[in-house]
Amino acid sequence: MTGSKPQPSWESAINRRRFVELGMLAAGTTFLAACGGSSSGGATGASGTIADEPGNLSVLEWAGYEYPAYGGKTATGVLQGYVDSYQAPKYTFLTSDDQALAKVRAGFKPDIVHPCVSYVQDWVDLDAIQPWDTALLKNFGDLNPSLVKGGQVDGKQYFIPADWGFSSPLYRSDKVEPDGEESWNLFYDKRYKGKISWWDSPVENFLIYGYTQGFDPYDFANWTDTQLTDATKFLIEKKKLVRNFWSSGTDFDADVANGNVWVGYAWGGSYTAAKAKGLEVVYSEPKEGRLSWNCGFVLAKETKNYHHAHAYVDDWIGAASAAWIIPNYAYGHSNTAVALDGVDPALVSAFHLDDPTALEEPKAHIERYVPDRRRFAKAWDEVKAA
Repeated sequence: MTGSKPQPSWESAINRRRFVELGMLAAGTTFLAACGGSSSGGATGASGTIADEPGNLSVLEWAGYEYPAYGGKTATGVLQGYVDSYQAPKYTFLTSDDQALAKVRAGFKPDIVHPCVSYVQDWVDLDAIQPWDTALLKNFGDLNPSLVKGGQVDGKQYFIPADWGFSSPLYRSDKVEPDGEESWNLFYDKRYKGKISWWDSPVENFLIYGYTQGFDPYDFANWTDTQLTDATKFLIEKKKLVRNFWSSGTDFDADVANGNVWVGYAWGGSYTAAKAKGLEVVYSEPKEGRLSWNCGFVLAKETKNYHHAHAYVDDWIGAASAAWIIPNYAYGHSNTAVALDGVDPALVSAFHLDDPTALEEPKAHIERYVPDRRRFAKAWDEVKAA
C-alpha cells in the first residue's frame, strides 16, 4: 500500500477513522526468528534523560490510534503505561504519506511520524528524520527481522516497523466465480461490469497491471515510456467495467454490504467487516501474489523529546500492543513474541498468520520505494479523466 493506510475494523461502530482504511499483514510474520537489538548509531538528540525533556509528545498519526486502547482518550489501553508516566501524546492526523511529507515540509514539527516503509527514503531525503537508538527499545529484539531490515537506510535504523497488512481482491463468493485460478484479472472481468471497485491510487493500479502482464512492476527499469503508455491505455479501456474508484474504506465496505460492489481492491479488515455482516466473501490469493504494506515510526531530527519518543514507540511495538492490534484492527504486527492463542482461527487461516512464508516473494509483494511517483500520478490522472 503506497501513500495511505487502512482503517481498523473495530472502529466501524464508532464512526471509523479516515485513517484511510483496514488491513492485515505484510512482509514477514509473527513467527520469524527475532533479531537482537543494537544501537543504530548516528542519533542527534540523545543527550540528557527523559526527565530533561519537555514532554507533551507530538505524534503525526493515522486517525484511530488515539482511541482508548492507545491512550488517546481517558480509558485504559495498552499504551497506558506511557500515558500514566508522561501524559497522553498530542495527536495530529495524517491522511496519506504524501500529505504527511507535505505538512512537515511546510514547517510542521512533530516528534514522531507514522509513515509506511515505501516512504522512508523520502523522509531521509527531506533531511527531516534521524536514526533510532535501538538499544533504548527493549522490545526491538522481538521484531520481525525482515521488517527491521526494510527500515534501514545506509545501515541505519530510520524506521521502526509496527503494523502491516495485505492488499488483495475481495469478492462475493455467492455472486462471483473466478475464471480459473484466482487472479487480479478479476478486476478486468466483463461479467461483473458495474460491480467492480478499484482503489483510487496512483501507483497500485499500475503494479497490479504489471503483475497480470507477467513482469515485475517494482523493477522500475521495466517502466519505459511505452510500457507506461500501454498500461494507461489498458486501464482506461477497463475503466468502463468499474463502478467507482474508492478512497474511503468506509464507503467501500458500505458498497460491499449493500450489494453495489461484488469485486474490489481491499485490505484485510474489509474481509472481516464483510464477514461481520454475514456476507459470503473470499479474500483472494491471486496467482500473481497479494500486495502488502508495512507502516511504522520515524523520529524527527529536531525533536526535543528524544527519550519520550523511544519510550512511546517501545510500548507500541510491545507484545501487548501486538496482541490487541491483531484481533481488533485486523492487522499484523511486527512483534514476533505475540501468541495467537486468542485469535479467531478463521482469521489465522485467511491471512496465514501461522505460515512464515505466506508473506514472502512470490506469494506477496511488500511495498517499496517508488523513485518517481509523479510519473505514475500523472498517468493515473489520465485514467481518471478519460
